[in-house]
Amino acid sequence: MAYGIPIKTGRFLLREICEADRTAFLACQADASFSRFHSAAEHAASLDGRVFDLFLRWRAERPRRNVQLAVATRSTPSGYLGTVGLRTEGHGPADGEIGIELVPRLWGQGAATEILRAFIPWARVELGVSRLVAETAPGNLAAERLAAAAGLRIVGEDGKRHWRGLA
Repeated sequence: MAYGIPIKTGRFLLREICEADRTAFLACQADASFSRFHSAAEHAASLDGRVFDLFLRWRAERPRRNVQLAVATRSTPSGYLGTVGLRTEGHGPADGEIGIELVPRLWGQGAATEILRAFIPWARVELGVSRLVAETAPGNLAAERLAAAAGLRIVGEDGKRHWRGLA
């Protein structure tokens, strides 16, 4: 596949998101525990498929500026456990906004850390990103711990916390 995808970790496979992932994506977005930190507008866009459609369109970008990959286990590559992505559009020339959403059963098991340890170096090489930015919702302590573990630091707040760091 283009751009060095799939990406493998010890437990996971990060692959292109595809139409076959739509039902699982929408089911995750409908789960109250999964979406509790989304704004009403973010939640509505995810539930009606607009966000998923955007992820599919990003696959055709050349050069790629935005990437959203499906997370699966290595043993079940067609499965769906969430997404990890990077968006460079609308950011500085070497900046990329990183985000990850995983199914609740993976929370607290080091999955997000494992995935980001593979994804961030990939983004540096394949997309030319040298600085990461992220947003975390108020009260999302797990996302804040993950951002800090990835080397990002809080640089501002305006309803959400804004993070920045080297890729």
